[in-house]
Amino acid sequence: MKKALLMLTLLAASTAAHAELRKVFENIRGTVVYADTSTLIAIGDKRRVTEIQSYRNAGPRGMMSMKLQKEYDCKHETAQIISYVMYKDTMGNGEVIGRVNRPGELEKLAQNPGGTGGYRYACGLS
Repeated sequence: MKKALLMLTLLAASTAAHAELRKVFENIRGTVVYADTSTLIAIGDKRRVTEIQSYRNAGPRGMMSMKLQKEYDCKHETAQIISYVMYKDTMGNGEVIGRVNRPGELEKLAQNPGGTGGYRYACGLS
C-alpha cells in the first residue's frame, strides 16, 4: 500500500511539472475538465489518462478541484476512476483535502455524458 501511494505521489509530482492540459469538457455550472496529454497510456483497447476537474464554486470541505486517474475502455465505451485527489484550489493546486486510491465503479458513458469528452480524447475520437 505504501509503495502504491508513493508511486501515485511521484506520478502526480512528475505530471504537474510536465502537464500538457487539453480542455475536454465544460458545463453551464462552470465545471471544466482537462486531460493531461502527457499522461495518456494505451493498454490494448483501454486508455489511462490523468484528468483535472476544476470547479467555479467550492464543493464539500472547500474542494475547488480534483486530479483523477481514469481508465477508458474504447471498445466497450466505459469509464472507471482509478484514484483521485481533492484540492482546496483550482486546477489541482493548493492544500490536499482528501484522496481515494481504490477503483470506482465501471460506468457506461451513456450514463455519464460529462465523461464523453475525456473518452473522445483518450480514444482518439476528437
